[in-house]
Amino acid sequence: MARIGPMNVSAGNDTYTFVAYDLAGPIYNAPGVYIFSKGTDNAQGANDHQFLYIGQTEGFRTRLNPGHEKWEEALKLGMNAIAVYVPLPSESRFDIENRLITHLKPPLNDQN
Repeated sequence: MARIGPMNVSAGNDTYTFVAYDLAGPIYNAPGVYIFSKGTDNAQGANDHQFLYIGQTEGFRTRLNPGHEKWEEALKLGMNAIAVYVPLPSESRFDIENRLITHLKPPLNDQN
């Protein structure tokens, strides 16, 4: 597990500070929201991210692995990072997931 750093993700007026990791993901098994992304270097020496898939889980360690149903598709699209967000007690991971999917429209989330 290599921590890459913080990543602010916005959906309208709401901004969430995710923590980006390499594909090993975080070592803790907290509930939260996750993003499969493709990070590329930008001119400022940081990373720009293309969000490929957004989901929520009861436990990062048990969900974020090659057994995930979107893992192979995300790899084919260049996934090289997993970002995670642990909601505050007053936040719902389901609401955050839906807000982010609606606003960002990642290609591997089913869009109706």
